[in-house]
Amino acid sequence: MTDDQQATDALQRCHSGDVEALGVLFGLFGDRVYRLCFHVLGSQADAEDAAQEVFLRVFAKAGTFAGRSQVSTWIHRLTVNFCLNQLKSRKRKSTTSLEAIPQADPTTLVDGSGQLEQTETVAIVRDVLARMPEEARAIFLLREVDDLSYREISEILGLPAGTVMSRLSRARDKFRQLAAGSATDLGVMKE
Repeated sequence: MTDDQQATDALQRCHSGDVEALGVLFGLFGDRVYRLCFHVLGSQADAEDAAQEVFLRVFAKAGTFAGRSQVSTWIHRLTVNFCLNQLKSRKRKSTTSLEAIPQADPTTLVDGSGQLEQTETVAIVRDVLARMPEEARAIFLLREVDDLSYREISEILGLPAGTVMSRLSRARDKFRQLAAGSATDLGVMKE
């Protein structure tokens, strides 16, 4: 049985109330969902909470899966929508918890092998992603981090493939623009 067949079967079993089937889906997609949540939300704690909530929603909404796409695409869409709603909720509250601020491990900052530069790069990328508009960040992460095709992103976001391509181009431009500004602000631009 292929992963897609296994996922479809597990989703149907979830719709029938089989909690063990949710474990099958978690085994198939848990890592991808967590990574996407982490990249969109920016903190480990938020990503863990979001991933759990996404799988609870998968179980609760299993009956709404129409079969017009793969189960993985449907779960990705639930994940993106949930994370974007979380970001909107954060904006309304307009407070940042200390937990949401990425922290570097001070023991790894300087070891003579370029670790400091890598830590600075990670900080710049996180800062840039946090400042990108939500939809641009989602498209950028789905393509550049999750390595999804334009068609898959199109299905997840419910947009035509041409729109995904043009928005991805603008998202990449925005990323480059913000990254250049962040690197200059931190004084780490190479000459």
